Amino acid sequence: MTAEPAKPAKLSRQAIRIALWALPLAALGNIVFFLWALDGRPLSSIAERPWLLGLAAGLAFVPWITNVLRLAIWCRFLGVPLQLKQIVRIILGTVIANSVTPTATGGTVIKWGFLVNEGVSADKAGTLISTQIAEDTIVMLSLLAFALFFAFGFELPSTLRELDWVGARASTAQALLFLVAIVLIAGMVFSIARRGWFGARIGGLAQRAAARTGELCRNIVSDWKTVFRGGKSVVMASMALSAVQWGARYSVATAIIGFAGGAMLPLLYWALQWLTFTFSTVVPTPGGIGGSEAAFLLLYAPFVSPDTLGPVMVIWRLMLFYVPTGLAALIFLGMRGRVSARPV
Repeated sequence: MTAEPAKPAKLSRQAIRIALWALPLAALGNIVFFLWALDGRPLSSIAERPWLLGLAAGLAFVPWITNVLRLAIWCRFLGVPLQLKQIVRIILGTVIANSVTPTATGGTVIKWGFLVNEGVSADKAGTLISTQIAEDTIVMLSLLAFALFFAFGFELPSTLRELDWVGARASTAQALLFLVAIVLIAGMVFSIARRGWFGARIGGLAQRAAARTGELCRNIVSDWKTVFRGGKSVVMASMALSAVQWGARYSVATAIIGFAGGAMLPLLYWALQWLTFTFSTVVPTPGGIGGSEAAFLLLYAPFVSPDTLGPVMVIWRLMLFYVPTGLAALIFLGMRGRVSARPV
């Protein structure tokens, strides 16, 4: 039992090493682009509302707090004895690992590994992850519908209301269809393997994996029944924190654009942030490097002046990705060592 959780720990240390040398290089590339875009002008030349830069910095770290609180709430409700230090380490470790893996990999699998590494059983870790996925899906769809309705109804300038957004919708649909295709192909290959088409040994492994997955799903369903019986207040509290989390994260761009003197269209910019991160999932680079920057420049070009678009993009990327990830790596290094954790 003690040797099995060592793999996630090794992964986290490797992720930190990669993050500490690779991310500064990527950030340096952004800074070079920033200086080129300024074309010799001082930063003060675009600083129309300096106080909004401080607001953007604060908003960028709100997800750390909400993620810690949400995990702590669910751990207490499900009887998972994780200490606050362990919860913080899980959240920071997930931030770091996400930065050195392609965006499409997904943070849920990574967080599951860190939960198991801290002594949480696979079943309970699956339940904790499934609650977050369900909450985030409901909150994101609700916020997106709200943002699009008010953005197109009130915020979007009249000259752009007839803008053809078919290309953006098509790109999003292609990304989702690609993901569905991968899942279907993987399921088909797994089903064939269970029938022994790839040999008895692989067939046996596939059958054991299927049995373990079935047991895991049954335990998750049982935990969800417990939630529905007595955890409605827990769900509401966690979903409220989720709304704060995504509202803050996707509002960083609005604050930075306002800092540079751009029009303040918070709901429209929030929806464009969702599109930006959706596009970045199809770019097979760590943390969506390159894809996120390109998507931002493309989607925000109609609303930000050409003179400030490049610098705004770099400030946004530094505040929302490079700086938080670098701080997470440094804090994680300072929290090394294992708090007494046991399987539950």
